[in-house]
Amino acid sequence: MTNINTTLLYEIGLQKSEVKAYLALLDLGATTTGPLMSKAKISSSKVYGILQRLMEKGLVSCVIKEKTKWYQAAAPQQLMEYLTEKEKAVEKQKQEMKILLPLLQAKQKEEKNEQEVQMYLGWKGIMTAFTDFLRELEDCGEYIGFAQTEGEEKSKEVKQFFSQYQRRREEKKLHIRLLAPTSQKRIFIKAPYKNAKRFTVKYVDTCPPSIIIGKKRILLSTFEKEPIAVIITSETIATTYKQYFELLWKQAKP
Repeated sequence: MTNINTTLLYEIGLQKSEVKAYLALLDLGATTTGPLMSKAKISSSKVYGILQRLMEKGLVSCVIKEKTKWYQAAAPQQLMEYLTEKEKAVEKQKQEMKILLPLLQAKQKEEKNEQEVQMYLGWKGIMTAFTDFLRELEDCGEYIGFAQTEGEEKSKEVKQFFSQYQRRREEKKLHIRLLAPTSQKRIFIKAPYKNAKRFTVKYVDTCPPSIIIGKKRILLSTFEKEPIAVIITSETIATTYKQYFELLWKQAKP
């Protein structure tokens, strides 16, 4: 018994006490618990639990003779059968896990606070960013943000872009609330904003430039020679900006 390398027996799932009991039973043959405890050095409080686990693994059998239980080790070849059954069980678990994984992944996506940053360059990039942001807003929903209209006075391209963008906002019947610097009030008393429906602008002395605020995303943009837009996906950041917007909205003037 001492010359047998028992490492593999542990690796296939047998506990140290189970290995000691099984090897002792191979030496003893059919026996009661007394000789087994003595040879394997197992306490009486543990022997029945060990034997029960070995029987469940198919490595020990039990018969009753004259009201006494006798235990015997299964043939060593049964260890291969035990290992084969374990492989089948693992394969079954793999198949079940393939079904479970998509459900767990979906749950992870629902619960986690996604964070992502996307950058868009040039006029086409800017249009993509604003259109993508607009697409996610519900029809008849709310559209809030900080306006920055200086570019409309300096560039025909910017003016044309926002004229088209305003039409798209109206098509979705969005309720628009914007905060703008008082110095830019003259922009909003002209087309395309003058007669816009569901469109309210309030004014403050200073405010952040060009930020649109959604439920989980914000869009920042600058209309310089090379326009840039950045969409940040973060519910925490979006919530913080919304709270800041609402605070300024209460203080702002029509």
